[in-house]
Amino acid sequence: MKILILGDTHAQDDIFLRILSAEKDIDAMLHAGDFEGSEFIYAELTDCPFYYVAGNNDFFTDAPYERIVELDSCRIFMTHGHRYDLHSGYTALHREAVRRGASIAVYGHTHEPVAEYYKGVLMLNPGSTSWPRQENRRPSYIVLTLEGGKVTSCEIRYLEQLSQ
Repeated sequence: MKILILGDTHAQDDIFLRILSAEKDIDAMLHAGDFEGSEFIYAELTDCPFYYVAGNNDFFTDAPYERIVELDSCRIFMTHGHRYDLHSGYTALHREAVRRGASIAVYGHTHEPVAEYYKGVLMLNPGSTSWPRQENRRPSYIVLTLEGGKVTSCEIRYLEQLSQ
């Protein structure tokens, strides 16, 4: 199962369309919030299940701030992260993911891509396609592959890697 993970797109729909046209055979899409009203556009344009949570800039949405998604026998905890003091580390986010029985935590808010294990939980932040904040300021997203309930690949991808 191939999963496209985005976050902090901030209504930059042209960038989303570029990613969607480049990434083929997506089985599910996750968005970690701060879509700023574009969730309906994204849902309409994807040919796969689309799961999303609200971020701190999603003022006019009925989306939940947190959710659990089960994909290919993997339990995934999704949140934007602004309620988990991420600038101080993963402790609170990790605790909540474990409490909910998740092996993967998908979050956003920091605009910095992350794909690493922390105390047995795979922490995934796709970064931002609109306003990246990491050192090289490269717009990013994640492609995660699951098979039989296991992570077989997880790759942070950058916008400039896409064909023009």
